[in-house]
Formats: sequence, C-alpha cells, structure tokens
Amino acid sequence: MRKKVYLSEYIAKSARARLEKQFDIVDNFDHPEDLDAIIVRRTHVTRDIIRRAKKLKVISMHGVGLDTIDVKAAQDYGVPVVNCPGENAESVAELAVAFMMTAGRKIKYVEKGLEEGRFQHFGGSDTIGEEVMGKKLGLIGCGHIANRVASIMKTAFNQKVYCYNPHRSREELASMGYEKCDTLEQMFQICDYVSVHVPLTSDTKGMIGEKVFEHANPNLILVNTARGGIVDETALYEALRSRKIYGACSDVFEDEVPSPDNPLLSLPNFIGTLHVGGSTQEALERVSNKAVDHVIEALAS
Repeated sequence: MRKKVYLSEYIAKSARARLEKQFDIVDNFDHPEDLDAIIVRRTHVTRDIIRRAKKLKVISMHGVGLDTIDVKAAQDYGVPVVNCPGENAESVAELAVAFMMTAGRKIKYVEKGLEEGRFQHFGGSDTIGEEVMGKKLGLIGCGHIANRVASIMKTAFNQKVYCYNPHRSREELASMGYEKCDTLEQMFQICDYVSVHVPLTSDTKGMIGEKVFEHANPNLILVNTARGGIVDETALYEALRSRKIYGACSDVFEDEVPSPDNPLLSLPNFIGTLHVGGSTQEALERVSNKAVDHVIEALAS
C-alpha cells in the first residue's frame, strides 16, 4: 500500500510530480491517522493533529519559520520537524535590498502622486530621496538571509554592517564582518537601515516597539522580511506618522492578509507586500524539492 502525504498548498510542479510518483497525496486533515508525512507552507499543524497521526514519520516545512507547527507536540510524540534553511535566502535578501532602495527614493510617494495628479512639475523638494552608498546597515539576526543582505550591501554599496544577536559574542560577529550592537536601541540610534531576520518566538514578539523607536535615527529605514508580530505595528505607525523614522517596509504582518484598513498602508513612507520574499520561481524550485527530499528520506527508512 502506498504511503500517504498531506499536501494542501501549492509547491513547484517538479516537486509535486516527484511526490505523486511515490506517494498518495492527501489535501485535508480529516484522517490524520492515515498520514505518513506532512508538508506545509501556511497551514497550522496542531497538537491534536500530531497526537492523532500515529503513523507520522516527519513534518516537513516548505520554508524556514516553524511558528505554524506545534514543535513541542512533535517532540513529545517523537515526530521530526524539518525545514529548508538557506533555500530561499537569495530571493528574500533581494527583496530586503529592493525595499531599502525603494523606500529611500520615496517610490511609493512619487508613484501615488503621479497617479493622483498631485505634481505640477518635477524636481520638487518633497521628492528628494536618499542614496544607499556608504550608509550603515543593522541586522537583527545573522542567519542565511541576513548574511546575504549584508554581502550585497557591503559589496555593492560599501556599507558598514552592525548586528544585534545576544547569542553571539563580539568576536564571533567580528569574524563575520559585523560590529556587535549590545541593544536594539543602540542599533536604531546609529544605523541608517535595520533589517529584521529572526523567527517569531515568545522572546522576539513585539521586540521592536515604542521604546526602540524613541531612540531611532530619524533617517532610519526599517525592513522586515521575517515574521509579523516581531514589530509592534501600532508603535511602527506612530513612529512613521510622527517621523521618528524615515520609512519602513514590511513583507509580513500580524494578520495575513492585512485589512485594507490597516493604518500602515495609508502612510506614504510605508511599503507593504504580501509575504512574497521567497516567491520567485527559483526559490520555489529549491524549497519545494528540498521539502520533498525530506519526506522521501524519512519514508524510505
């Protein structure tokens, strides 16, 4: 009898074809007891599902973040949880860099002004932006994506890079080419750009809030391609509205999809996208096939 793999969401066609060749694909959790493996992107895998899935050999995350999986429950029931670190790093890093450049040049403000017929001539002082060359970049976290962002900004734009990571020593960060920031407040005060690259956990939820923004460089641009909830959206709105920071871009929100009434979306100095950091053809191929690799390996034993 062919083994059953849960898959309800879109993955690369090449990866799905490999999966279909060996296993039966199930698109619901009606009978978890029949499942041998689970592949998820957005779907939540709860303790109840894991408890009922007596045959389950692996939960394979199509991506990196594990916040939609009850990892503690998986540990309790002896089910390995695997992800695909690094496979979408290039795509997410490129979006983070694009955010920095787009926000710095006020692209949203200018495009919206053209759409509304607000401008009578070019060269107005309100359309003057900022260059990225030679500025200071702060990284919150130093994983695959953060390191790729740093590499691009150092190589292309001669930026000095700082890093906030309480779990890394000053010497470790120096060996990676980064200067250590001991606090987020210090980073926000000295950097021109801050890019978020940590998972959403009880420790990181709301870590960027009012207290941090009070210390921010007014020319700072905040970029979040990690997870919604790490940045306090209410505090971010107030920081942008009152010009405590220059701008912000986020690929992620506390509620996904965010409501059109989300006040951040109304601001000219905020750019939002819909969790598309890893949504490129190239990343999809890499991540999907790695997620399927994990399943094939687990079910072969």
